[in-house]
Amino acid sequence: MSETDEPKSSHKVEQTDYFKTRVAVFLAPIPAEILGRTEKIALSVGLTQNTKILDVGTGTGALIAHFLGASVKPENIVGLDLTDAMLENARARFPKVHFICGDVLEVDKVVEGQPVHVLRQYDAVFFNACFGNLFDQQLALEKTSKLLRENGSIVISHPLGSRFVKSLHESDPSIVPFSLPDRMQLDSWAKLLNLKVAEFTDEKDFYLARLQK
Repeated sequence: MSETDEPKSSHKVEQTDYFKTRVAVFLAPIPAEILGRTEKIALSVGLTQNTKILDVGTGTGALIAHFLGASVKPENIVGLDLTDAMLENARARFPKVHFICGDVLEVDKVVEGQPVHVLRQYDAVFFNACFGNLFDQQLALEKTSKLLRENGSIVISHPLGSRFVKSLHESDPSIVPFSLPDRMQLDSWAKLLNLKVAEFTDEKDFYLARLQK
């Protein structure tokens, strides 16, 4: 392992170990107010039964019920997460959805050996309640933008807002190394990756940014 790979590898292990202990928290009933926000996030792109979705940091599948409720076919949804303990519960809840245990920063390697349908391009990639946890946010966008179809969207979101993520970052930067990007940062990434900022909402208790190819 190179010196440059070691911090990323350590971060991955720390994230996995931390979220193994948080499964019960993510399985607790979600308040109706928060459910309304996660539904708003899921519906931020035009969903049809044929929409192809990659849900990064899917956890126990918080957004997946909304996708299915909008008639997206389960075989068109791929959930990606570092923590297999989370995915065990997601698989039990949504047995027809395809789940992969892996790192979005290595998504090109992650899909090796997966069924053919996992290799195709996506209409939408979601980073819900996980973007602050990533080791390299720009690289995550670069990797996933290459998986997007023309006019496809990358959605970065948090149902509790950017201030909540900032507080997590300040209290434990080893688990949440970054805050959520402001509009200036998004514009910079969009220009670099040949994307456009199609939507940006940064309210007290809600954050949603949508980049479009």
